[in-house]
Amino acid sequence: MAACLISVLMLALAGVTRFGAHLQGAWRVIYVVSAGAALYFNLLFGVVGASSQTEPSLFLAQFAVVLPFVGVSAAIIRRFRSAALADGNIAVKKAPTSHHFRERSPR
Repeated sequence: MAACLISVLMLALAGVTRFGAHLQGAWRVIYVVSAGAALYFNLLFGVVGASSQTEPSLFLAQFAVVLPFVGVSAAIIRRFRSAALADGNIAVKKAPTSHHFRERSPR
């Protein structure tokens, strides 16, 4: 029951970030993580419901389900970040140049 509630909350967060924040800035990462988490919990319910509920097999099933989600989520986040950098949506701090800090020579 708790995983179902978490899944619904994650879907609500994903909806807010998708339609409310329009995937701007850090909301892209929040969207990917929340949508992936909601899908993971839904799939986990299917795996747990179909299993015999023994500890070792349930642990292996959870591990087999979570690995692809973590890998795909990390790849999507990297792709969003590189696309945002290419579009100029993420500001990159530049190091101050030395001409701003020139000492004046005595007269």
